[in-house]
Amino acid sequence: MNIVIKIGTQAILDGGRLREKELTSLTAQVAALQKAGHHVALVSSGAVGSGRRVAKELLKRDYGSEIGEKQVLAALGQPELMQAWARLFRPHGIATAQLLLTKQDFQTRQHYLNIARLLREISGQKNIIPIINENDSVAIEELMFTDNDELSGLIAAQLNAEKLIILTNVAGIYDGHPDTPGAKVIPVIDPGSNDWPEVGTEKSAAGRGGMQSKLGTARRMSTLGITTHIVSMDEKDAITRIIKDEQLGTTILPARRKSNIKKWMAFSDAKSVGVIGVNGPLLDILRQGERAVSILPVGIADCEGDFRKGDLIEITAPDGRKIGIGIARYGAERLREYMGQKGKPEFIHYDQLHING
Repeated sequence: MNIVIKIGTQAILDGGRLREKELTSLTAQVAALQKAGHHVALVSSGAVGSGRRVAKELLKRDYGSEIGEKQVLAALGQPELMQAWARLFRPHGIATAQLLLTKQDFQTRQHYLNIARLLREISGQKNIIPIINENDSVAIEELMFTDNDELSGLIAAQLNAEKLIILTNVAGIYDGHPDTPGAKVIPVIDPGSNDWPEVGTEKSAAGRGGMQSKLGTARRMSTLGITTHIVSMDEKDAITRIIKDEQLGTTILPARRKSNIKKWMAFSDAKSVGVIGVNGPLLDILRQGERAVSILPVGIADCEGDFRKGDLIEITAPDGRKIGIGIARYGAERLREYMGQKGKPEFIHYDQLHING
């Protein structure tokens, strides 16, 4: 089984210091999974938080929250973070491999495949664990991930993972605000019921995410056929128990699994070259999602851009909302000739089409 584990800043650090007891337990569980034949990738936050501690203790300085200052903190803290992971995994005979990524690394299909190839090579060896984090020290502000929840989703899609486990500082997704008397953790969310809970936008003091981000990632994972578990870091032996199918925290069930190219389109921020607008009847069919549907010229009402075969195309509804993305089977000039007509060849094949969930 391919498993991606994401651990948030508040779950990994307490006052800037590593939660040694909890992380020692986590690394032992991950090592056991590797030795049992599973493949694990770890997405670890905590570089900026670790950097704040280093700056305070060694430099006697408190940095603020400006982008430049956070870049310095990330550069200071990332070596500390990796040193800690290497130290914790070493007793289990496991080496750690660092991957620092930015959003730009996922914007082209070739870069995406290069990262996937490296992860596959690492996952083929039981004694190596990839430790992945955003490269905050060089990331451009407008191209930063929302948080490591988003990054962990990309990695899960690349590895064709069966499970994404998000370790956080709360017990799961609640049916109300966690501080509200009587609020309870929702044990299972079934996307088939279309009953997605409303969650607040609060974030931890040290993190960029929040439960809204986690639920958003879980929702996208579900459309890709990946199960997501959101569980507290304080839950004893959480990883081992989840793999044994024990119900912990909140489990978001998957829909049907999708191909690797659909996963890339669903999660990448690759720039589309053109835009097509579908008409109302085709929009209804695409939204139903009950059968495999390709996009034919008869259902296309608008076409923008000078694109060619193989280019990435944005798909919009009649009101202009983006509803999906796909790969063109021929160029803009030919599409404009066929647009709105029956009996013309498909413009986007179902296998190269992703409609937002």
